[in-house]
Parts: sequence; structure tokens; C-alpha cells
Amino acid sequence: MGPAQYRFDRFVLDPQNMRLTADGENRALEPKSFRLLQFLIENRQRVVPKDEILSVVWEGVAVSDNALTRAIAQVRKALDDDPKETRYIETVPTVGYRFAGQLIEQAEPQPKQKRSYSRVLAWGAVAIVLVAAGVGAAHFLVLAPHGEAANRALPFTTYPGSEIYPDFSPDGNQVAFTWSGVRDDNADIYVKSIGSENPLRLTSAPEPDLRPRWSPDGRMIAFDRMFPGGRTALMLIPPLGGPERKLTEFVSHWNETGAPSAHFSTSWSPDGKWLAVSGDIGNKGADRIYLVSVETGEARPLTKPPSNELGDYEPTFSPDGSGLIFVREAIFTPGIFYRLSLDRDFAPHGEPQKLPGGDLRPVTPAWASGGREIVFAGGGAVYRMSATGATPPVPIESLGTGVHSLALSKNGRRLAYSVGTLNSNIWRVDLTARDDKAAAPERLIASSQREVFPQYSPDGRQIVFYSNRSGADQIWVCDADGSKAAMITAMKPGITGSPRWSPDGHTISFDSNVTGSYQIYTVGADGGKVRQMTSGAVSHYAASWSRDGHWIYFASNAAGDAQVWKIPSQGGDPVQVTRNGGMAAQESPDGKTLYYNKALGKGSLWKMPVGGGPETMIADSIYRYNYAVTDKGVYLMSGPAVDLLNPDTGERKTILKTREPDLGLTVSPDGRWLLYSQVDAVGSDLMLVENFR
Repeated sequence: MGPAQYRFDRFVLDPQNMRLTADGENRALEPKSFRLLQFLIENRQRVVPKDEILSVVWEGVAVSDNALTRAIAQVRKALDDDPKETRYIETVPTVGYRFAGQLIEQAEPQPKQKRSYSRVLAWGAVAIVLVAAGVGAAHFLVLAPHGEAANRALPFTTYPGSEIYPDFSPDGNQVAFTWSGVRDDNADIYVKSIGSENPLRLTSAPEPDLRPRWSPDGRMIAFDRMFPGGRTALMLIPPLGGPERKLTEFVSHWNETGAPSAHFSTSWSPDGKWLAVSGDIGNKGADRIYLVSVETGEARPLTKPPSNELGDYEPTFSPDGSGLIFVREAIFTPGIFYRLSLDRDFAPHGEPQKLPGGDLRPVTPAWASGGREIVFAGGGAVYRMSATGATPPVPIESLGTGVHSLALSKNGRRLAYSVGTLNSNIWRVDLTARDDKAAAPERLIASSQREVFPQYSPDGRQIVFYSNRSGADQIWVCDADGSKAAMITAMKPGITGSPRWSPDGHTISFDSNVTGSYQIYTVGADGGKVRQMTSGAVSHYAASWSRDGHWIYFASNAAGDAQVWKIPSQGGDPVQVTRNGGMAAQESPDGKTLYYNKALGKGSLWKMPVGGGPETMIADSIYRYNYAVTDKGVYLMSGPAVDLLNPDTGERKTILKTREPDLGLTVSPDGRWLLYSQVDAVGSDLMLVENFR
């Protein structure tokens, strides 16, 4: 049976749960890197040649040595292993690698019916052989052994790059998905049978092809083909490949912003005659749900958001077609589930009803239990809730975190989901370097997890940021050189972030959704007691301080859409500041001008007098809340670059090229250093659960 866990020094490798911990804290590893570490440990008595590692860990998929080098680097990083003075992963030049740690094996009694991880891999190999011989292997995987843990997930794809957006064939034996390919260079649609290894590639266009959805009769797969500027084509293709057919074309305002898109945009009606689509057909100003005829391409609207800053996404027909669930949200604010009743012709019956779902940013909802439940991904986890909203969402903890998208088979017995890692780090650049000798950016705050939203303290000696390196989003503080990082909050599991210093440097404001909706909190710069500043059923988020420290600005949906509000920093009644939309406010250094975002279109940056008055748009595109107001001007990001904007003349110049941005940008009080967060690595695989319940 082998050991249940491998222990060495302060590390524990748990193959059954695919978890590596150090002193009880999770160390994230991509599935390939985890399997690499496990394989080296299992063969620790010898040097394992590179070819053998590639053959076993990558299961025969042709990849370059760079994939192995990257996986080794990730394992070493998770183990705090210096490649110059290795303690655990030893390199044998031109040959391979060896695990050099001192291991303590601890076997745990297990029921005889359970199989070890390597045994499961062996059964996978048998299944591949059976498929190659023309024998169906899927029935070997239908029933979990007696005593198998509920909802145990096993890898379904382990390819280089990212595999996302799974969807089952009507019989549940095949999965369509998007894969970025062996070279991780373009997103295309693939189909893989359960029990086989090699997928069938359906598309090869230069544009990204996303979110495949199988027709009820299994004869077609619908998918989105993405073009620059948010333009999207709804395409159809047979599941064995062949001629493509463009059904319609529309604009997605969500994709216009450049914000990460996790949204499914299509759902087949049960009779296979219509597709529910999310987008803007006919330039109506907002993303909404349309019904598109599969035969003619005719489109008719199903929903209408109350404002152009909101959009309707994730349409999903109920099994009997009597209802449609969807998500209504703005680019910068968490979404809320709505349920729309439909008549026999799929026409709306009454207004959509809001379902209680908390601020979980729900994506890829699927109907379960014969239409009585909804299963969805949100906040990186998988949840289930009553389809009527009678019960709140409950996490399915056995499926872990890092979940991006999911799908249920038609009979509800199989669940597929994408799980992966997003490694974002905080980078620093010297703004005082001469143009002819510009300093290269340096990575300042880094881990194998997500480090975002840095903010310099008023004296420039510390940096506050938020990170999930502890296993959950929490607020952290470190010295200005990135050293001595310390976690200062211990909020319940949820999303806790967006920290800002008070002008005196004694207090930090932040937002968190641990109560179900986002609220504003404060905590001392050294940690301690947390104080809740706002309350209620609506979201309050993205706080910042007035220059005199008397007020805390924040965004709220209390007026129906996102507006800037403020509350006395010592507590009191909130006061509405903007009337035409706004969020993520910041005062100018002299305290006379208020800057803020609007989410409309690609996102924009505005200013108005602090005491009230006319507002002026100063930038027509901005990435999320990534801007910093200084005496020199406004630094901002609208894509993979940092620009300097003159707020009076509108002149804007690029001062730095970056990789894909993540959340956060700040400038030190002396104007020398600029910090920003960028995505340094991303990857995902598909997992499969048999007998989901």
C-alpha cells in the first residue's frame, strides 16, 4: 500500500489529498510539480533520469526540458531549497535528479478497498490500453470502491499550460474543454474521453476559443471565439471536428475591460433549439442574456440590467427549461445569482428573483439533484446551494481551493473542474533612474501564491499588502525592503484585501466578505483587535483615507449601483459623495481633489473637487484600481504597462512595460519607488470526481 504520508524535516507530503505542508501550513504546488516530488521521493534510493521523469510524470505527452526545469524550480521553491546548497532536490548534471532528504515513512491503516495514488495511475494505463484496443473503458470507472472517500477528485488532464472550462457530453463519457496547448501559446477546443489520455483537437484558429458547451443531442459543441476589443463570435462545431459555423457575433463589455474572464457565456435550451448567450447584441450598452436561435441566428433579449455598469452573465437553463439562473455583477464588484422563470416558449415570466449567495463571485453554475440544487465555483472553492435560495451556499470542502470552473454530467454522477495556481508577485522599480539608464524592475515581495495590492506607509518604511500564502487572503505588513513580513489579520475564510494606511500610519483599513457581503474594517498597523466600520446586506469595499484622517472613503451599492461614500474614521453615519457612479476613491496630496474609478466600458478615471462640484474624466481606460496620485502626476495601468498621466492636460506617457497586471499600484512618499503586482505564472489542470454527491 505504501505510506499514507511522507515526512521529512518540517514538511509533510500527503499523496492522497495532493497536499504539501510545512509546519502545518499549505505549500501550493501545481499537479505536475506535486507528482514530480512524489515520484522522486518514491525513488529516493537512486538518481532518476530525466527521460524517465518526463515519461512517468508527463505520461508520454511530448514536452521540452523546460517543463521539467520549471517543475523542479517550483518544487525547490515550495521546499525552501537553495539550488546552490541543495538539501532535498539534488541535480546530477546531464543525468537527472535525486531526492536527498531524510525521510520518515508513516503508514496508516486503510480499508482494503482503497487504492494508492500509483495504483490509480496503473488503472489509468489499463484504461488507455483498452480504449486503444477498441474496448470501452468508461464503465471501469463508474463505481467507486466501497469505503472510498466522498467526492474524491483524481487528475483528468495533466498537460503543460492551462486546461479550463470543462463540459460533459450528454452521455457523460467525454469532456470538452479549452487547452492552451503544449507550447502554452493559444487556447483551442479539445475533447477527451474518460479513460483515455490523448485529446482530440477541434479548433486551431489564431484567436482564443473558450467555453465549449455540448448540445443536448451530442451533435454540436458551441464555443466562444474571442477577438480584440471584446468582440466575440458564437461558433458551432461537430464533436469529431469538421466545418465550423458562426451563429452570431456580439460585444462583451466585460472582455473590453481586459479583466480576467471566468464567465461561461452560453447554455443550450433542453430542446437544443436555442442558446442563452451573455453579451451585447445590437449595441444596447450593457451585457445581458439573449436567446439565439440555433437554426436562424435570431436573437431576442431575456434580461435587462438596471444600469449599464451592471451586466448579466453565466446563463444556465434548468433541466426542464422552466427557469434560468444567471449572475448579475459589475466588473469591480462581486456578482449575485438571479433566477428567471420561463414559459414554454422560453419567454420571461415576471422579473428575475435575487438568490442569497453572498459575495463569492460565483461562476459556472450547474443544476444538480434534479434541479433542486445549484453547484458553482466561487472564491476559488466549490459550493452548493438550494436552487430556490432557501438555504445559503455551503462549501464542498473535500474539493479544496483554486477552482476556476466546473461542470456536472447530465445525470449528476460526475463532476469535472479546473484547478490551478495564480502566482502574482509585487515588483519594484526606481523612478529616479535616468532615462538612458532606466533601472530594471526587481521582484520585491514574492511567494508561490498571490501577493497583491501593495501600499507604502506614510513614512515610507513599511508596506502593507494582502496575500493568500497562509492558505486564505489576509493582510500582511513588511519592511520597505520586503523583509520581515508578518500577517496582521486572522479573518475567517473568505476574501480579505484592499488595505490602506491612515495618514498617521497607526491604522490600516481593509475590506472583507467574511460576513457574507463585503464590509469595511480597520486594524492597528501591528495587528490586534479588528473594528468593523460598515454593515448591512449590500457590499462596501475599496476603502481609503482622507488626507486629514477624518474620513474613510469607500464604494457601496447602497444607492443601487456603485457610488463613492465616506464615513467618519471614528465611526458614524455614511455620507454619499458621488451620484453618477464611482469607486476606489483617493484624495490628491493637497486634499483638494478626489479621484475615483468608474466601471463603465473599459473602466475610467475621474476627478472632482473634494467639497463637491463638476466631475471630469481624465483617463478613458484603467485596469481595476491600479492608480496612485502623486505630486508628479497620476501613475496608472490600463494593461501590461505603467503610465504617467498629467491630470490637468491629459498628457499620458508609458514609463514601464510589465507582464499581465494584477491588483495594486503605489508610489513611495519620496517619489522614488513604484510598486506594482503582476502575474508571473499561471497554470491549471482538470480534475474528475466519480459518483459526485
